[in-house]
Amino acid sequence: MIKGVITGDLVHSTNIAAKWRQTVVNVLHKCVADFLPLTFVKLEMYRGDSFQVVVDKPEYALAIAIALRAKLRAETPDKQEMWDARLAVGIGEIPFESDNIVTSDGEAFRLSGRSFDHIGKKRLIISTPWLNFNNEIELVTRFADDVITSWTAKQAMVVYLSMLFSNKLQKDLAEDLCMTKQNFSYHWISARGQLILDYVKYFELLILKYIRQ
Repeated sequence: MIKGVITGDLVHSTNIAAKWRQTVVNVLHKCVADFLPLTFVKLEMYRGDSFQVVVDKPEYALAIAIALRAKLRAETPDKQEMWDARLAVGIGEIPFESDNIVTSDGEAFRLSGRSFDHIGKKRLIISTPWLNFNNEIELVTRFADDVITSWTAKQAMVVYLSMLFSNKLQKDLAEDLCMTKQNFSYHWISARGQLILDYVKYFELLILKYIRQ
C-alpha cells in the first residue's frame, strides 16, 4: 500500500529550554490528532528531537507536514526563538509496518530517510518513486519552504486553522482566534495563505494522478 512518511527534527532544538520540551512534543501530537478526521496519522518521537510520521492517505502527507511546521511556529512562546522543524516527505509502498514506526520498513521510509539525510539548509523536501513528479514539485516546494520559514506566530496560526477548517468562513476563523476579520485577512495575505493552500491542493491532485497511473 502506498503511504506517506514524514521524517523530521526540531530546528535548533538545543536552544529550546527544558521547561518547554514537553510542550513542543505536545504540539506535534496535537497537530496529528487534529488531522485524524482526514486520514489516519501516527507520530513517534526518537532521539529526543527527531520524529517520524506515517500518513495512511499519501495525498495528505504534504498538508500534514506544513501543518506541523505551522503549529510549531504558532505555539512558540513570546520572546522565544521561533519553533520549527526540518521535514522530508517520502511517498511510496510500505509492505511492513510494525507497532513501532522506527522498526517499520518500505519505500516511503527509505525515500523520506534518504531525503532527510541530504536536506541541508532546506526545511521541506519531497521524494517519490516518480522522477517526473519530483521534478514538477521541486521548484514550487522551494518557494513554499521559503514562505513558511518567514511566518510569524499569528500568520502560522491563521494558515493552520484555514487548512484544518477549510469549510469555515474567514470571519468565523477570525472569531475563533479573537481577531477582527480585517486583522485575520492581513495575516492571511501576508502569509501567502492562498498560495500555500493552492500548493497543497496541487500536490494532492498530482499524487492521486500518479498513483492511479
